[in-house]
Amino acid sequence: MNAGSNGPKAPKKSLKKHANKPGNFIEIEEPNQGDLFLCELANWSIKDDIASMEIPLYSLAKQKDTKIREYRRGNKIVRIIPSSVGAATVFDKDLLLFIASQIIEANNRNLPVSRTVQIESFDFLLGTDRGDGNGSYDGIIGMLRRLRGTTIETNIPTGVDKVTQTEGFSMIDGFKVLSGKARDTIAIDRKTGKSEKSEKEKVFRFTVTISEWLFNSLMNYEVLTLDRGYFKLSRPTDRRLYEIARKHCGDQAMWKINIDLLAEKIGTDRERFKVRDEIRRSIEADEIPQYRVALDPSATPDDVVFYTRDSRKLSMELIRSNKFDWFQTLERADNLAQWRRKPKTPKPENADV
Repeated sequence: MNAGSNGPKAPKKSLKKHANKPGNFIEIEEPNQGDLFLCELANWSIKDDIASMEIPLYSLAKQKDTKIREYRRGNKIVRIIPSSVGAATVFDKDLLLFIASQIIEANNRNLPVSRTVQIESFDFLLGTDRGDGNGSYDGIIGMLRRLRGTTIETNIPTGVDKVTQTEGFSMIDGFKVLSGKARDTIAIDRKTGKSEKSEKEKVFRFTVTISEWLFNSLMNYEVLTLDRGYFKLSRPTDRRLYEIARKHCGDQAMWKINIDLLAEKIGTDRERFKVRDEIRRSIEADEIPQYRVALDPSATPDDVVFYTRDSRKLSMELIRSNKFDWFQTLERADNLAQWRRKPKTPKPENADV
């Protein structure tokens, strides 16, 4: 469990046995007590920090993304600057969700916590529904590099004259990895056509120091609880739609938003018709936990509607607000055939791109 509170002790050494490598040991130093928090708690609920639910800090790309992105609200600007290894993605965020959830759970149990945490790879992979195949272990270092390399830069107007102060920080301040030789692999050099043998290292355990910004938000309980189905979402857009719904719709029966504003919150600058197509794919898949998504193409521009999966709660709200007839006109998961074959109403000139 976590380090005790009787003051620091001299580091002790132990022998760590490699998984699937009988007789193969490596000598490691255990950290001082109080230096880090061990992410080994069971029965934790998923906690997401509210700021990153509102602002699209993470890339939706599944390939390397080195594009600088900006999110603007009034005179406040958040700039996301990737490193050469690419921006941290919505799937990389799973690691911070895992850490945040463990820290919040420990706080609730009155256990000591720290910005620096130690994680067993198997616990992380199992806890975030990633499986424990070799590919999952291989991806951990890439995830750490992207989180460490991505810089978040914000401007904060201060004083009477609103002088701008710019602050920048990484998503994680640092990491250390304990790894060992897992297997030999054969790769083909594209230029020469020759095969090359290389060793793949398997990450067994790693430590991460999260940013002060994230740690402070956790200590102030600026978080919301997510459904465990979040980790099963394979489409980046669905992950963002769920976060947005969880933050803005919450326990309401229904909430709607203009499609252009939603695109900003998702973190995409694609043309509106492409965003609309992406939303329709999410409607058809109908995989977002707790909520369903619908489209109101009669609005100019379209409205996107999030509504609860609790049919009784939804029915009561539709009756109360006298919106039952309007709800029937929406493009929803339960009337796919109806709106797929329905001719699309032409938009006014210049209303769409």
